[in-house]
Amino acid sequence: MVSFPGIVNLPPNINLYDSSGKLAWQDAGILYSSLGNNDIVNPLSLLQEKYKSVNENLLGNLLLSYKILPDLVFRSSFGYNTFRSDESTTRPTTAIDPNSGELPSSAFANSNTRNWIIEPQLEYSRVTALGKLNILLGNTYQDKSGSTSSMNGTNYNSDLLLNSIAAAPNITAYNDFVQYRYTAFFGRVNYNLYDKYILNISARRDGSSRFAPENRWANFGAVGAAWIFSSEPIVKKVLPFLSFGKIRGSYGTTGNDQIGDYKFLNLWSNTTNTYNGLSGLYPKALYNPGYSWEINKKLEAAIELGFLSDDILFSASFYNNRSSNQLISYSLPTQTGFFNVIRNFPGLVENTGWEMTLTTKNFHKKGFSWTTSFNITIPKNRLLAFPGLSTSSYAGRYVIGQSLNLINALKYTGVDPKTGIYTYEDLNKDGQLTTADYQVQGNLDPKFYGGLQNSITYRQFDLSFFFEFRKQTGLSYLNQLAFTPPGWIYNQPDLVLNRWQQPGNVSPVQQFTSGYTNAYVAIAQLTNSNGIYTDASFIRLKNVSLSYHLPVSWLGKYHIRNCRLFVEAQNLLTITNYKGSDPETQNFYILPPLRSIVGGIQFNF
Repeated sequence: MVSFPGIVNLPPNINLYDSSGKLAWQDAGILYSSLGNNDIVNPLSLLQEKYKSVNENLLGNLLLSYKILPDLVFRSSFGYNTFRSDESTTRPTTAIDPNSGELPSSAFANSNTRNWIIEPQLEYSRVTALGKLNILLGNTYQDKSGSTSSMNGTNYNSDLLLNSIAAAPNITAYNDFVQYRYTAFFGRVNYNLYDKYILNISARRDGSSRFAPENRWANFGAVGAAWIFSSEPIVKKVLPFLSFGKIRGSYGTTGNDQIGDYKFLNLWSNTTNTYNGLSGLYPKALYNPGYSWEINKKLEAAIELGFLSDDILFSASFYNNRSSNQLISYSLPTQTGFFNVIRNFPGLVENTGWEMTLTTKNFHKKGFSWTTSFNITIPKNRLLAFPGLSTSSYAGRYVIGQSLNLINALKYTGVDPKTGIYTYEDLNKDGQLTTADYQVQGNLDPKFYGGLQNSITYRQFDLSFFFEFRKQTGLSYLNQLAFTPPGWIYNQPDLVLNRWQQPGNVSPVQQFTSGYTNAYVAIAQLTNSNGIYTDASFIRLKNVSLSYHLPVSWLGKYHIRNCRLFVEAQNLLTITNYKGSDPETQNFYILPPLRSIVGGIQFNF
């Protein structure tokens, strides 16, 4: 199987067909397989492979409610979902390089996933002359299980037998089963006094099968309050143009168990390698029974305003989220035999930011209306504490008081006009480039991001379009060139044509090299520097939708309630100074967001 990077990386003049019209596997007498690179294949061979998938999906929901007393209601929701899938892939002779010695193969897989959830609730509501009281008690119970099995057949002696796994001379099989169970008990008290003062208190206890028995349960809670000050008589008198005003705040804790299943157990898997004629076992991952629920402490304060009968709506909020035990794949030294282990992050991480929205009704008359909505978020991330950071595997990555997405690297000083080689600052002047020369040079967190939505209606026509924007630093095209240096057999973007070629040239790309030279050593250091980063800010026309509703008078006699003709488009325009495939994906070898245009007709009866 060849991925998109393997295709876009191919030489631009690769020979696709031979003289007889069949797929070519060599060019000018040179075999693709002799180039020592598995990515050099004929991309048209993918069209010879066949994939088949048959899926079944059953989804059901049920909601029951019973009023025990006038103010007391019991309700329960039930949900069930099952999904089955059967897949097969065949790779015939025509899809295989005849010089590779490989024979046809096929793969078969099936999976079955089942998920059900029950949520009983007891709700008490009471309305008095002073206000409204609401008390809710509930429980959630969820069970999710899944099984998968796959079989690979290789060395078929005929393409006609590829759909039969029993006909494969060599068969390897794999099967797996996983089960996840979650339950929670929760309660909430909400009191609204005079429709002006609101108090909300909630608490819950959650249990998950993704933790060891002693760490399975955790407690969470939150308290929030709000004041609708626009309901105060003095505010109505002093600020008559203010149609709505609300101040709110909240503080609470939330949990996270999204880490995968059975990470606290010592899991083993079989291997095709044998010892004394018997197949062996190997550990799938390093286990850790000591991790527990991730708990985030969240503080938020906000103000919401409405002006001129809510023709203008504005809200601004500030949030502060802290976590000292995030669940992560903690990096380990290579001598441990494993790359990482699931554990709670030992550092204290803070995420703060401002979120603002503005909605205006620009025009609102019979037959024509225009509404605009704007939002922006200004986030900030910091590592506040990390006990033992200097002796941990994260010593070169994190700095106290800085972002977790820190650019802590060598300082890139460009291409030397004399030698044509990438250069870096030797901070301690010892003649070597090591982690001791690393410097903090910004971070990859977005400085701000948001969007602008416009909705226009004129008689039967509806037009809406949405712009998104982001101010950020991201990976440049030099990052990809560090892994596939110019001069190699890989295809390169035409940006490399502006490379250094002779003394005195000023270029962002160093000289070409195909051997282990000083230029090769210099490019190996590029990913350890800030030279692979650039401004990746952009403004993108993300969505455009235009529709026309046929007049009701036309549809009545056909018993059609509504008929809409529509055209919808995505990713039509991107405004950016970023050099590369896309400022969002930031990679030549990953498909950018696709530009798509869809048209259709919709009936409602």
